Amino acid sequence: MIKGKLILEGKIELVSPAMIGCGRDENSDMDVIRDANGKPYIPATSFTGVLRHAIKLDNSYKKKLEEFWGTPKKDNTGHKDLKQSSIIVSDLMPEGNVEVVIRDGVKIDNKKGIAEKGAKFDYEVIEPGAKFKLNIEVNLNGNEDDFKKQMLATIINLLKSEKIRIGAKTNSGFGKIKLVEQSICEFDFSKKQDVFRWLKQDFSNPIDFNIEPIRLTQRTFSINADFVIKNSLIIRSYNIEPDMPDTEHIKSKGKPVLPGTSLKGAIRARAERIVNTLQKPETIIKDLFGDVEEEKKTAKKGRILIEETVLEGYPEEVQTRIKIDRFTGGTIESALLETKPLFRGKDEKIFNVRMTINDYKKHEAGLMLLVLKDLWTGDLPVGGEKAIGRGVLEGRKAIIKWDDREIVFEDPTRLNDSEKQQLQEFVKALVNNGGATC
Repeated sequence: MIKGKLILEGKIELVSPAMIGCGRDENSDMDVIRDANGKPYIPATSFTGVLRHAIKLDNSYKKKLEEFWGTPKKDNTGHKDLKQSSIIVSDLMPEGNVEVVIRDGVKIDNKKGIAEKGAKFDYEVIEPGAKFKLNIEVNLNGNEDDFKKQMLATIINLLKSEKIRIGAKTNSGFGKIKLVEQSICEFDFSKKQDVFRWLKQDFSNPIDFNIEPIRLTQRTFSINADFVIKNSLIIRSYNIEPDMPDTEHIKSKGKPVLPGTSLKGAIRARAERIVNTLQKPETIIKDLFGDVEEEKKTAKKGRILIEETVLEGYPEEVQTRIKIDRFTGGTIESALLETKPLFRGKDEKIFNVRMTINDYKKHEAGLMLLVLKDLWTGDLPVGGEKAIGRGVLEGRKAIIKWDDREIVFEDPTRLNDSEKQQLQEFVKALVNNGGATC
């Protein structure tokens, strides 16, 4: 019997683009889900599923978690006894204008380093800054009520610390959200005035909710590095307007960005090359970046997260180019094209690249250090038109963190012996991982 309720009302804001698909392809190959008025929203099922996945506790919390989330289980007779959840989450409806844009994507053949034929696609994303109304109810029935309050405090803590991501491509930086407003009301149904307040949905008397959240621990290895563009960069976005260049650098909210999807693709391709060169098991890549087997219809989510980053202060310039017939040396008819890449400009503009491996293994950290070296030295270009020198980066500063340790450097050659040894241990773990070594 429900003896009371805790109500959390607030707003969440998208910090990065979000891709919450609906299975339709009317506007793009993958449209975002919309309500009856055509506005994007966040389904409660998706939001609750992400929360449940984010709060991982050991087996000693099993009964308490069942009381909170609810779960089907078998009784002694073998019949299923469905336990109802104590948490009720409403669909997160949009507030104000929510901007939806279409992004282009293409599948890259990692062996050849070129786009696969017929693999161009596009998809809708909700732009950052969109706000959605949040409403969470927690039923209090006398069973594990203190734990339920602690779970609500944990959810609030996760939302405030931007550790929750919704939708698809979350490992490519999409779907990061944060709690920007909150109000918590408590109703005790043994009190007549609280019953009336609940029936009138009167949430004008919030409480001070000072419950300590559950401490969640996760081993992470992160690289936070600053780069500049050496010459120019273009992550293609195709225009349909006749008076615009054929392609220009992709933007979000009017600002050029380095999408996590593009950066992750380049990093995965280089990681595959390193693993193949060292003759290491292919499972290293599948475990780290995830894997989809279309024939078996199975999918495995990766553990590496690569953020999208804004490229502030880089000027754009239209360049006119034409394709040349490699046999005759002449121009190809109707092959004139215009591109609008970003250029380095006079002043050096630094942007940040962040990679995080959750529940990392030492050889995975070693693999990412080797990829960082290639990005740092300009050996791993990103984006399009690499053949004419675009997409080369130069490293400026890196912060490498794992467990409770941290190494910061601007010049890798000036690392002290202890720091070199610590980083070398990760690379050794990769070299000594199963399989042959070169």
